[in-house]
Amino acid sequence: MGSFWRSMLEVVAVLLLVVSATGEKVFSCRYDDCEFVLDERSLKEDIHSYKFNLTDESATIDVSFDGSRLSIVPPSLIADYGHKLKMLNMYRADVQRVEPDTFGEASVLRILLMHENRISKLHNYMFRNATNLERIYFGNNRIDVVEEFTFAGLENLKVLRMGNNKIELLPQKLFAGLSQMTDLHLFQNRIVELPDRLFEDLSMIDELYLGFNYIEKIRKDSFVGMPKLSKLKLNNNRISSIHPDAFKPLIEMNFLELDSNQITNLAPETLLSQPVLLILDLSNNRLKELPKDLFRQTESLEKLYLTNNSLTQLHPDLFESVERLSKVYIENNQLQSLEAELFRNLKQVNVLQLENNQISHIFPGTFDPLKRLELLNLNNNGLMMIEGGLFRNLGFLKKLYLNNNLISVLSSESFDVTNQLQEIHLDNNPIQSIDEEFLKTALLTLLSMDKCGLKTLPKNLFAKQQVMRLLSLEGNKLSELDPETFRPLERLVELDLSENRLQNISTSLANFPQLDVLDLSGNRLRSLSDNAFANTKQLKKINLENNKLTEIPLAVTKLPKLKAMTLEKNRIKSTAVTQNMQLKELYLADNEISSLQLEKFTKLEELFVENNLLHSLSKSTFAKNTKLKKLNLSGNRLSGPLERVFIPLRKLETLTLSDNALGLLTPATFQGLGYLEDLTLKNISLPRLSNLPFASLSDLEKLDLSENRLANVDTQALSNNGMLKEIYLNDNLVSIDDLSGLVGLKRLESMSLSYENVIVPNALLENKTKLGELFIQGSTFSSLPVHFFRSARSLKKLSISDNKQFVKLPKDFFADVPYLIELVLLNNSLSTLETGVFDPLGLLEKLDVSENPIRLLPEGLFAKTYSLKSLRLADANLSTVPVRMFDNLYALNELDLSNNQLKTLPNGVFRRLYSLEIISLDNNLFEQVEPALFDGMEKLKRVHLAGNKLSTLDPQLFAGLPLEGLDLSKNKFTSFDESVMAFADQLLILGLERNALTSLKVSSTLEKLYIDGNQLSTIEVQLTESAAFSTLTTISAVGNNFSSLETFYKLKMLSELDVSYNRFAELELGKLCNEILPLYMLNVSNSFVQRIKTDGIESPTSLMHLDISNNNLTTLDVSNFAVFQNLENFVLGGNKFDSFSVSDLIRTFQYLKTIGLEGTTWKCGFLNSLKESMKEVDVEFWYKSRDGEYDSAADVCSKEVDGICCE
Repeated sequence: MGSFWRSMLEVVAVLLLVVSATGEKVFSCRYDDCEFVLDERSLKEDIHSYKFNLTDESATIDVSFDGSRLSIVPPSLIADYGHKLKMLNMYRADVQRVEPDTFGEASVLRILLMHENRISKLHNYMFRNATNLERIYFGNNRIDVVEEFTFAGLENLKVLRMGNNKIELLPQKLFAGLSQMTDLHLFQNRIVELPDRLFEDLSMIDELYLGFNYIEKIRKDSFVGMPKLSKLKLNNNRISSIHPDAFKPLIEMNFLELDSNQITNLAPETLLSQPVLLILDLSNNRLKELPKDLFRQTESLEKLYLTNNSLTQLHPDLFESVERLSKVYIENNQLQSLEAELFRNLKQVNVLQLENNQISHIFPGTFDPLKRLELLNLNNNGLMMIEGGLFRNLGFLKKLYLNNNLISVLSSESFDVTNQLQEIHLDNNPIQSIDEEFLKTALLTLLSMDKCGLKTLPKNLFAKQQVMRLLSLEGNKLSELDPETFRPLERLVELDLSENRLQNISTSLANFPQLDVLDLSGNRLRSLSDNAFANTKQLKKINLENNKLTEIPLAVTKLPKLKAMTLEKNRIKSTAVTQNMQLKELYLADNEISSLQLEKFTKLEELFVENNLLHSLSKSTFAKNTKLKKLNLSGNRLSGPLERVFIPLRKLETLTLSDNALGLLTPATFQGLGYLEDLTLKNISLPRLSNLPFASLSDLEKLDLSENRLANVDTQALSNNGMLKEIYLNDNLVSIDDLSGLVGLKRLESMSLSYENVIVPNALLENKTKLGELFIQGSTFSSLPVHFFRSARSLKKLSISDNKQFVKLPKDFFADVPYLIELVLLNNSLSTLETGVFDPLGLLEKLDVSENPIRLLPEGLFAKTYSLKSLRLADANLSTVPVRMFDNLYALNELDLSNNQLKTLPNGVFRRLYSLEIISLDNNLFEQVEPALFDGMEKLKRVHLAGNKLSTLDPQLFAGLPLEGLDLSKNKFTSFDESVMAFADQLLILGLERNALTSLKVSSTLEKLYIDGNQLSTIEVQLTESAAFSTLTTISAVGNNFSSLETFYKLKMLSELDVSYNRFAELELGKLCNEILPLYMLNVSNSFVQRIKTDGIESPTSLMHLDISNNNLTTLDVSNFAVFQNLENFVLGGNKFDSFSVSDLIRTFQYLKTIGLEGTTWKCGFLNSLKESMKEVDVEFWYKSRDGEYDSAADVCSKEVDGICCE
């Protein structure tokens, strides 16, 4: 008999027995495999009174309660049938505890499945009579206590899984006597220490999982007694040291995972006893070097992961003994060079990852021994050239990655390799020259040269590339295409020419018989010739987004297999085409379409016409589009009720009408949409729901009515929409006192209510057993019924915000929602939080109780919220925090204590925040910070201390921590020397805005510096032997006392510089660009500049954005700026000239995108003439965003052209 019919018969039997029995519940099953789904609350009987009638005569039976809701294992089941119960499955049964005698009679039990429940403790000797157990699953519970003799007597146990719990201590004898164990899972607990010889009785164990704990050390006797262990996972711990003999007993180990720890060094003998080790993962540690003998005995090693360490060099003998290595991953280190002999024995390697190091040069011959290499990744290094012969002997090389280097020349010798090479990736290299012969030997299937600054392509570049399938040239400066260049690419399938400067492609793309995907977005195309794709008949997808097209080109209508077309962000006014198209997807958002002509698009399944000028739709608009499944008409000018407009769209599943002033809906609005599942009606000026407008939408699953002014959703409003899973009533700026229409929606999974005042019905959540998300903003309840959440046991996200009547959280408020993952209690009136209130929330990962008047936090408040990753306690009235406040938050990643009244914090308060990466202490009252405050925060990367009263920092602050970003803005520093700080070598970003700095010294390794609003006239950079030049790439120094650019000339890596609101009488722009070649953004506005010198520039500059506005320049001689050929944005308004040569400006800057003219009152005629000239070359006006501290209010004009004042 099938399982379906069996279950049906069982249900009938159970119901009959339940009805006929009195005083107790009896559940029957007459098979050897019984399945029960019971809900203790709905049965309303003490679980101790449950009885089971299991009549099968087999020697053993299996029983499952999978998906039930039972607080304990029903006692009578074990008492009455323990002698024949072989398997008990209580997976996801909401079990909250197991008693010491629960399994006292389970004498034949072999398999116990108790994973994903709420059990918190395992007792001594609880399996003393269940000695036949072979498998026990307690994973994904909330176990924080396992007593020492819990598993005593289980000599037959083979598999024990206790991963994803909260276990901190493992008693010494916990695994004593488990000699048959083969598989032990202890991952994702809170284990800090492994007692010596803990596993010594596990002589048969094969796999041990200890990852995602907090283990600090691996001692000599940690793994004694496990000679057969083949897989050991110690990843994602806090291991900083490993005893040289720790792995000595593990002679059969094949797999060792040590990634994501804090290992700084390894002894040479660490792996001497691992001759059969196949895979070793040491990635994400702090290794600076590896002993040359580390792999001397690991002769079987096949895969080696060294990613994300701090390796600066590798000894040439390191890989001498590992001849079987096939994959080597050394990316994200600090390697500056590769020894020529390093790879001499690696003849089997097929993957070598060297991405993101500091390799600037590789000697030819270095890779020659890698005879079987198929993939070589050198992305993100400092390679300046590819020497001839470097890859010549790599006969099997197929994929070569060279993205993000400094390669400027591609010569005919660069890729002198065998014809096995299939892919070359050269994105983000400053390529100045390409030899026509540079691809002479390779027959590529893929070539990518995105964002390389290419202006032209050699005519014969692809002459021998007849098998190329994908070519990507995105983000270059190509202004035209030569048809002869692309002619050999007859097999091309995908071509990306997006974000270039193409104005006309003529017929250069007309002969790609196999082209499937073409991307021309982000160019300057105004039209396409009618035969642009004459022989490109296989094209299925074309992207023409963000061009200057005014109509759908005839050329695309001739493509017989075109299925998807994107024309968003053009200037298209009509959808009319002259012949039928086979399109399934058409994207027309952000155009100027005022009416729809869709009769030629009979195959359409998805149509997006948002943000156009549509003002009406007729009954025939969609008459020919009967296959449509998705339709977006948001952001137009449509008015309601649109009756019977959508009748032809019987297959429509998703409809969006947001941001149209429909005003009125009737039942006829959605007539015929029987399959509609998703309806979005945000901001449609809907005042009420009357006459059941959604009555015909019986399959509707998602309804968004946000940003309207609905005052009620009564019982009848959604009475026909029982299939709804999501409903959104957000940002309705009125009060709503009737939500009765939501009460009967039993299938809801997500409900969001945001009003000025929400009157929450007491029965709102009744029977909503599937509800996963509930958001209530703007209510006025002071309390909720005791069991308000009782039915919503599945709730994962809960937000109650902006309720000033909500002053207290009852201690049992969250008792019925124990599976919450996110909880937001923002901007209420909670003044106290009682100890224990969050205890049921053992799975909670995000908690926000900001903007409540909380003065004190009880020490045990977060004692059971072990899973927290993000905690916000900002904008409260906290003046102190207990020293043990955060002791149980090992997993916390982000902590926000900003905007409080904290003057000091006790040392040790953060000591167990082992995972914390970001802490915000902004806008408190700190006058000093003790170095010991941050002890233990081993992963701390970003610290926010802005808006305090700090005037000095202890140099040892953050010592030994991986600090990358520090914000000290709005404090009281008058001088600051970052170079002497203990964190100087790690820090990448420093914020010191709005202090009173008159002197500043920084380390050479700093990358971004923000110092607006100080009194600085110079910046000193401390150079060292290991860092001979500054790596600063970004400086914002607005509003200081700089009178010269002299201090910046030495910053050779600078790419962004903002020195507006300073005082430069003369600007030596030529010298600046000569000294700082990467500089592409410069702002010297509002700085009293009278003269700009551009002479002396020796090579093309990188400058793309130049702002010289609001200075004292009396003329603009465009020819003086002609050296800045790459300029895209030129901001020049607010000076003392009111005209310039428009023709010279446009002719000089061929890549110009925007001109900034604000601040000057121009002649209206001049502006109109300029506007017309700009339109011809696709140049637009630039508008500044205003900084309230520095910028004055926007000009009020009597006359203006596009927002720019004129007279």
